[in-house]
Amino acid sequence: MTARFRETWRDALRAINRPPGESWQDRVAHHGARVALVLAVSATLPFLFPRSPLPEAVTQAEGSVADTDVIAAFEFDVPKDPQQIALERAEAERIVPPVYVLDPTAADSSRDRASEFFAAVDSAFADTEPTAPATDSLGAALGVQLPPEQWGLLARPRERQAIASAIDRAFDRLLPAGFAPVLDVPGPQPASVLVRAPEGDRRIPRDSVRSVGDFLDQSARFLPAETPVEGFQLFQSLLYRFTVPSLRLDETATRLARTRARATVDTTLGTVLEGERILAAHERVTERDLRRLRAYNQALAERGLASAGSRRRTALGATLFGAFLLGLFAVVLALYRPAMYRDARSFLIVMGLLGLGLAGAAVIYRIDYPPELVPIVLIAIVLAALWDGLVALVAVVVLALLLAGLTEAGANYQPFVLLGAGAVAALGVRGLRRRTHGWALIAAITTGYLVVGTAGALVLSLPVRVPAETLAWGAVAATLYTFLALGAAIPLLEKATGISTDQTLLELSDLNAPLLRELSRKAPGTYAHSINVANLAEAACLAIGANALQARAGVYYHDVGKMENPQYFVENQPKGRNPHDRLPALRSAAVIREHVRDGLRIAAEHRLPPFIRDCIREHHGTSLISFFYQQAREDDPEADVDPADFAYPGPKPQTRETAVVMLADGIESATRVLQDPTPERIRSTIDAIVEARVREGQLDQCPLTLRDLESAKDAFGRILVGMYHRRIEYPSGIRAREEIAAPGETVG
Repeated sequence: MTARFRETWRDALRAINRPPGESWQDRVAHHGARVALVLAVSATLPFLFPRSPLPEAVTQAEGSVADTDVIAAFEFDVPKDPQQIALERAEAERIVPPVYVLDPTAADSSRDRASEFFAAVDSAFADTEPTAPATDSLGAALGVQLPPEQWGLLARPRERQAIASAIDRAFDRLLPAGFAPVLDVPGPQPASVLVRAPEGDRRIPRDSVRSVGDFLDQSARFLPAETPVEGFQLFQSLLYRFTVPSLRLDETATRLARTRARATVDTTLGTVLEGERILAAHERVTERDLRRLRAYNQALAERGLASAGSRRRTALGATLFGAFLLGLFAVVLALYRPAMYRDARSFLIVMGLLGLGLAGAAVIYRIDYPPELVPIVLIAIVLAALWDGLVALVAVVVLALLLAGLTEAGANYQPFVLLGAGAVAALGVRGLRRRTHGWALIAAITTGYLVVGTAGALVLSLPVRVPAETLAWGAVAATLYTFLALGAAIPLLEKATGISTDQTLLELSDLNAPLLRELSRKAPGTYAHSINVANLAEAACLAIGANALQARAGVYYHDVGKMENPQYFVENQPKGRNPHDRLPALRSAAVIREHVRDGLRIAAEHRLPPFIRDCIREHHGTSLISFFYQQAREDDPEADVDPADFAYPGPKPQTRETAVVMLADGIESATRVLQDPTPERIRSTIDAIVEARVREGQLDQCPLTLRDLESAKDAFGRILVGMYHRRIEYPSGIRAREEIAAPGETVG
């Protein structure tokens, strides 16, 4: 069972590190491991960037003493007691005056009604004496019920005319002043009323509002003094019957005014601001304090705070936010840098660097150091140096967005300053060919801090000291992280990833390097051959857009294995001495082939980077050592010669750079032995070597295209034609040499 478990575990690890196969199990293992890593980094975000401590509900009784200060975590209102609000609204409604509208047509309407009545009476009593049945019938028709004695007064023209005249004068002289019906104001009775007249509104005391009863009393003076009691009663009855009140209550306007008054009542006792103290420690809790505390607890409940559930939601939100952004970064790698995504070690290191940057930012924010010291520049330089600027730029964007969303710095311009400086670092590493160029990179990064900091300060109207501080701390961060990246982080990660940066390749390309000096002493021909091949490979890589510096460094070391037996290789043999003449073909092939294994051993001893080893391993691919293979067949035509005994171990070139090294190696060796290296013969040799490698299938596993091959052949031709151009045959003698020398030159 244990052995089976170990085998299953090894299979899973192999599936994680190799491209996903056809089976769903391989795809799940391959992509699932990367998803798990993204989620693991995201799960640390709530711990790295905890939100401000959530407030908790506090319970206190009136008259008790508070243990600690209670500080408001946010702004909230302190509501009034509902009974108090009801009382204040009733009071506000009570003082709103009712709205009356003065009707200027009331006198005319009243007069018309009275005129109709007296016209009907005049017509009914013109020719006959009133009888009880007649007056009852007339009263019913006119809607007036009068006793017989009053009908008798109306039957007499003189008394009837006096009463009609008094009613008209009362309507004309008194009614336009304004008289209201009795008890027509519902609800509270304020001390004044609002009269809305055509000439404008006016506010008058409520006691001065005259009713219809007042109108009746004041109208009595228009009757003749000798009017009997029956006539006065008739006058009062008819006046009351026909009067249209000239002051009419506007119920809609009154209700609207009172509604507005109720709405103006403030429902809160005030507002507690964020950071304001609600309860003071070691002091007695008053009724006012208790009311504020209850309001605070209610606000906490409404916001869903002061509970473990709210903390879990906050942590979940931070994790999801981080998983989304880090997941997008992983998708970018899978789509545009698939080799990085497939290589488990590279993916782990990239995600580890992002996690390291976030952890560094958390420390900076927690100890309240300037945000410019967040190590986003360090991460950008390392990623750009080990892989490329695009990966570093996307990583910088992801880090800046995470910091903006998870920290309080998101409320200001600091994440954008970090984004600008990190972007400059990511793209500026491209021109960093020597470690002394670090000062130029520092200046560029500092400029990024300055430009984005100044822009943010101008947009947000910040004081001048803010961009000045950004510049100062940005210069410190640029200097610190650039030298930390170049001096420590990149060299360490080169060992971990097997990636060689330009600085390392330049150091390896130094011809004074100990191993190259040893090669020049032990195998000078091989050393000269390597330099020529390096020139060819570099030119071809520049033509096809491959890494020329990597190719040059690889070529310098591709034949270091020949140092073990330099005399067995033609470029190191004195004229006329060839040790292979005394060896059988199979043994000679083994010696030639052994220089690859010796080179790998020497590279391991000197800890050369993986790409150098790839050049050593792949520069011959699996090609056949054809000279000794043919010799073996000629020595014993009947023997069954196995081609595998005469082939290099391989593998075939896997990258464009190692493929170019293979072609350059073969072309340089072939053109060096040309008897008459004319441009035509050189180009013909180049075509033949390239076609042979293609025909043998040596380039099947590398990403070289046909266009790349044509460009590489043109580059090879230019270099070789320049190397083997015809020399002028100088005349002998010093005088002849002086004659061909230009004025002012010395010929040596």
